[in-house]
Amino acid sequence: MTPVSKKPQVLLFIESSRAYGRGCLQGVAGYLRAHGSWDVIHLERGLSEAVPSDLVGRRFDGVIARAENESIATGIQQLARWVVDLRGSFAPQRGALIDTDPDACARVAIDHFVERGFRRIVFCGYHGVDFSDARGDAFMRYCAEENLETDRFEMTLGESENKAIPIEGVLRHEAHAEILETVLVDWLQQQPVPTAVFACNDVCGRQVVRAAVKAGLRVPEQIAVLGVDNDEVICDLTNPPLSSIEPDTYRIGFEGAALLASLFAEEHDARDASHPGSDQAQDAVVNSCQRIVIPPRRVVTRFSTDVLAVNDPDLSSAIEFIRLEACRGIGVADVAKHVAISRATLERRFRYVLDRTPREEIERVRLERVKTLLLQTDYGLDRIAAMTAYSKAPHLITAFRRQTGLTPSSYRKRHQRQ
Repeated sequence: MTPVSKKPQVLLFIESSRAYGRGCLQGVAGYLRAHGSWDVIHLERGLSEAVPSDLVGRRFDGVIARAENESIATGIQQLARWVVDLRGSFAPQRGALIDTDPDACARVAIDHFVERGFRRIVFCGYHGVDFSDARGDAFMRYCAEENLETDRFEMTLGESENKAIPIEGVLRHEAHAEILETVLVDWLQQQPVPTAVFACNDVCGRQVVRAAVKAGLRVPEQIAVLGVDNDEVICDLTNPPLSSIEPDTYRIGFEGAALLASLFAEEHDARDASHPGSDQAQDAVVNSCQRIVIPPRRVVTRFSTDVLAVNDPDLSSAIEFIRLEACRGIGVADVAKHVAISRATLERRFRYVLDRTPREEIERVRLERVKTLLLQTDYGLDRIAAMTAYSKAPHLITAFRRQTGLTPSSYRKRHQRQ
């Protein structure tokens, strides 16, 4: 009788308290559905929760984790020979680190704002938090390369705050930033308008939006704000709602599981090539740590960056009118009437400043709304067409294909996770 091979025991030490961790968990689950099963233990936890004492002394074949601080990373390392860390901060002795690419995040943020006409783009983050520092460094480098006006503001923990706030890691910095709001308000009031702010994550983005409103600045017309993580709860509860870069957390989780499986396979092959249980077999797999970065998926545009930065007051008013009314079926004549200038003048100014016509801008706004409805609802095309001023689904399909090269259904399948 052929012996039944023992399933690898794998611990998932990934927080479910935030969207990033939940996305990683879905990616791990996707790998397991496609490639077989492990004996998986998943502990519900918050980002900064330590390794539970009842796990001390246990031994797993592998751990997939997101270690928020060095203490957690050390505790995880003692639980298994192989560790794949999806937080990207603390390298295990043997295994891999996977993280969202900070350079790609900075590049996406700059492109997003430049497309909207901004020439002054600044960074806000938390000093000493690894991902914030990395994103800020990349951002400043790209701004210098493109001769963009920029600035960098980072909220810093003093010695007293380090002792006073019991939580660790980014959560400590986020909590401290809540009491630094006055300083953030002062910094924003010093910025010439319009200014775009790239925030290191969604919590920081929410804090910037709140400070801007308290400073009497209009979001997004005077201060546009973009976060990272696309945590829908945080973004949608921000007032106004926060645009955010969506990391590919599903892929990060999937790739993390695939890496752990490959490490198991390498170790198994090495053991078969030598005497079972020998030190030679244990040492055949190189004790090292791979580092992999995954680019983000896209920008999810909400109200906080839904603007075009232009100095022409008439054109700015026309753009805002289009943003608010495009899906109600307005035409170019309605826009010209709203700003009280001739249609010919309106067309000329649009072409000079934006290199597109008012009609093309109306179409762009409508199709952006279509994309949002495709990804955030299960509405059929007839309903979406009615909500975005397309008379029938075939008209919507034609316009959508012309802009994206895809049908709405193909776009929905490509960008929605199953």
